[in-house]
Amino acid sequence: MPLTRRRVLESAALGTTAPLLDWARAWAADQPFTPEKSAKLQLLRGSTFLPAEGETTAANVKAFSDATGVPVQIENINQDDLPAKTALAAQVGSGPDIIWTQNTTAHLVAEKLVDVSDVANRLNDKYGPWYQVCIDYGMQNGRWICIPVFVVGSLLNYRISWMRQAGFETFPATTDGLLKLCQGLQRIDHPAGFSFGHAVNDANNFNYWLLWAFGGKVTDETGMPAIESPQTLAALEYARELFPTLIPGVLSWMDINNNRAFLGGECSLTNNGISIYTQAKKTAPELAADMDHAAMPIGPAGVPTAQNRVDPMIIFRYTQFPQAAKALISFLMEAPQYPRLITNAAGFTTQALKGFADNPIWTSDPKIAPFGRAAQDTRSVSWPQTPNPAAAAVFANFIVVDMFAATVTGTTEPKAAMHRAQQQVERIYRKA
Repeated sequence: MPLTRRRVLESAALGTTAPLLDWARAWAADQPFTPEKSAKLQLLRGSTFLPAEGETTAANVKAFSDATGVPVQIENINQDDLPAKTALAAQVGSGPDIIWTQNTTAHLVAEKLVDVSDVANRLNDKYGPWYQVCIDYGMQNGRWICIPVFVVGSLLNYRISWMRQAGFETFPATTDGLLKLCQGLQRIDHPAGFSFGHAVNDANNFNYWLLWAFGGKVTDETGMPAIESPQTLAALEYARELFPTLIPGVLSWMDINNNRAFLGGECSLTNNGISIYTQAKKTAPELAADMDHAAMPIGPAGVPTAQNRVDPMIIFRYTQFPQAAKALISFLMEAPQYPRLITNAAGFTTQALKGFADNPIWTSDPKIAPFGRAAQDTRSVSWPQTPNPAAAAVFANFIVVDMFAATVTGTTEPKAAMHRAQQQVERIYRKA
C-alpha cells in the first residue's frame, strides 16, 4: 500500500514509529541535499517545556542519522541563553552547525547565515504554503535566512470555576472585560499573573499584544520609530490599572514562573502555551478539568493582535557541512516525522506550513483546538513592517517590556517611559 498523506497522519496519531526508518532511507536516496563525506553535525537548541516534543525530535534526528550515516549531536541549553550563544557563535565564527533559535534572532546575524531558500522553496512546494508570519521571520532581503520549524501558541490559560466566582460565565473577549475579570479575581483572592520581567516568551508575548491591542506600534509602515503615540499611552495607562490586580512578583517572572504559579494554585489566569494544561493532565487532573484557554482579547484597535513565539533553525556559514545541515532540517519538516511531532507535542507546537493544518491533534480536545490557529493569528514583532535587524534588536533588548514595567511600578510616569522607549528605538534604528 502506498505511503499516502492520510496514512502518514493516521500513523502519527497512533504514535507508530516502525515505518519511519524505512521511509527515511528511501527519502535519503532521493532528496537533493547530499551530505558531505564524513559529515557530522552539532545542533544547539533550548530545553523544551514539553518532554514529548524533545523526545520526538530526538527520535526523528536518530532516524535521519541512521538513514544517512550523519551523526548529529543535540545540545540542550536554557532557552534564555540561546540569543547569547547565537551571538557568540556569529562573532567568533565557530560553534554549532545549526541553532534551533527563537523569534527574530536570525535577523541579528543574517550575514553569517547560509541561504536556505532552496530548503524553504522545496518544503513550500510539497507542504505549503508557509504561513505569512513564517515567511516574515524566515526571509530578509529576498532570501531565506532560516527555516521556521513551528509556532508556539500563547493563549490565556484560566481556571473556569474561579472565573465564574469572579462574575463571568464566559471568558471576556475585550480588554475592558479582561480588566474587570482581573479585578474580580483579585477580590476573591485568586489573582491573575502576567510577566513584566525579562521572560523571553511570556513577557514579550503579553506586552507586545498589549501595545498592539491599543493601536500602538514600535515603528510605522515606513520604518520610522513611532512608539511615542496616544495609542501607546492608552496601553500604558491600561497596564497601570491592571497591575495592582496581579499576583506579587510578576516584575521578575521568567518563563517558568507562571507555569509554577498556575499549577500551584497561586495564579488563576496567565498567558502561556499548552504546557500548563499538558502537565496538569499528568499530575493534577482536577486542575486540568477546571482550566481552559482563550484567545488574547481584542482592544481598541478592533482586531486580533496575537504575538506568539516562532522557532526557526539557522545554519552558520562557518559550517563544513552545509548540505548535511540542509538535509537534516528538510528531513525534520517532512511527513511522516513532522506531523508526528505536532501530534506528540499535544498542542505545544503549531505547524508552520498550511499543508499540515489538518493534524488530528486539533480536533482531539476542544481545550487544545485554539492553539491550532496560532500561526495564522500571529504578527511578527516588527509589525507593521517585516523583520529586520533593528526590529530584532528592539525585541532582544526588551524595550517594549521595560517600557511597561517602568510604568506599572510607578517609578516612571507613562509619558516619560514612552518617551524613553522612543529614544531607544530611534537610537537602534539609526545604527541599523
